[in-house]
Amino acid sequence: MDQKQNEVSHLYLQGSDLNQREEAVLKDACQKTGFVPEKITSRSSWWGSREIGAFFASGNYHGQDATLKIQGVKPTTSEVYMIQAFTKANKSKLVRPPKLYAFLPWNEEKRYEALILEPVEKRVLNTLTNKEELNNFFAAYRDYRQNCLGSPWLEKPSETISQRVADNFKKWREASFKLFPTHPFRKNGDLNLIDKAVEVLVKGYQNVEFEFQHGHFSEGDLYEKSDQIILLSNLYWGWKPPLYDAVFGQHWFLYHLADVKDVTPEIVGEQRKLWFERIENLETVKQNPRLYKLALLERAAAGLNLDALSVNQKSPIAPYLVTETRKKVMTLIKALEK
Repeated sequence: MDQKQNEVSHLYLQGSDLNQREEAVLKDACQKTGFVPEKITSRSSWWGSREIGAFFASGNYHGQDATLKIQGVKPTTSEVYMIQAFTKANKSKLVRPPKLYAFLPWNEEKRYEALILEPVEKRVLNTLTNKEELNNFFAAYRDYRQNCLGSPWLEKPSETISQRVADNFKKWREASFKLFPTHPFRKNGDLNLIDKAVEVLVKGYQNVEFEFQHGHFSEGDLYEKSDQIILLSNLYWGWKPPLYDAVFGQHWFLYHLADVKDVTPEIVGEQRKLWFERIENLETVKQNPRLYKLALLERAAAGLNLDALSVNQKSPIAPYLVTETRKKVMTLIKALEK
């Protein structure tokens, strides 16, 4: 097994000109595959930047509805391999990857790879969610934990979690200042606070082993199809600290609330409460309170460094979300230093 995991967030520092090549690449991929595009439906950018790593188009492939994904920044390991390996290793009757109808491998000259996938429509979670949707989300999470992770298909990293954390935050800080050289919600003490969090994480993760998991188990990636759930973002499979996948969903979900019209701190609080009732009911969380706090701190510190800053600054709730993230970092540092 010589396939290594992708560090998707690090690719931002390489730069991407895919948005300038979009039309040419789409035309080339359609000519080669026979995919008939209708429209570009979405683009994957890093933290809301203008640089995109991938885009999606809806359309038709050999008479059936399909989605074309163009990956325009070369990953360490292709999503094609990830989907094929996941399909092969998967023991779940509920959770599965999308069907892969066709693909074009990475082309060095044209600088893209293309995947033609089954289309998805109905998200398990909406970005104002309720108990029922979260029950479905966590039913899928439990099933995925039980049935999708038994046969890892990527090489375990030779570095430790502590080394990975230190390296991630170094790169993410660089990305934060590349994207936002100045930011109205960044405070003078934030860099020191993040450094302190990294220190606590590096110490806390000593002698803790990586676990194989999906690194993007979130509301934007789970879709209902008949009686199954399709898991997207398969580029993100890899080795992460324990419980990373348990807390990842709430992390981005709460920032996405900034896009909801007329959202208030009370609504954010209610939504947060719904999430944490489910998360803290997970057996693995109950059994590992310290690892749970470490996983929360890793995400909160990443939030204060960049994720929270990427929220639309014009949203009235944005300053509140950043302030709450900062408070969370402080609280978790205190709890873990005991």
